[in-house]
Amino acid sequence: MTDLMPLPCPFCGEKSITIREGSTFRWMLAECLGCGATCGEVRIQTMGSGLTADWKEKAEHDVVVEWNKRST
Repeated sequence: MTDLMPLPCPFCGEKSITIREGSTFRWMLAECLGCGATCGEVRIQTMGSGLTADWKEKAEHDVVVEWNKRST
């Protein structure tokens, strides 16, 4: 998982999130473990050079960035 720390949930203040599959295997999102709020989905690279594990790690980082963009 990424070293970037997620901000607390803007709705309930929970500090724990889970990163899970989005609408399909090509998408990921963050979900609050307190109230279930989610952020926008982030696309996982599925083609091109590089390793699948690296693509997933980058997507997890991008999900936390997307989560942290949310307003309080």
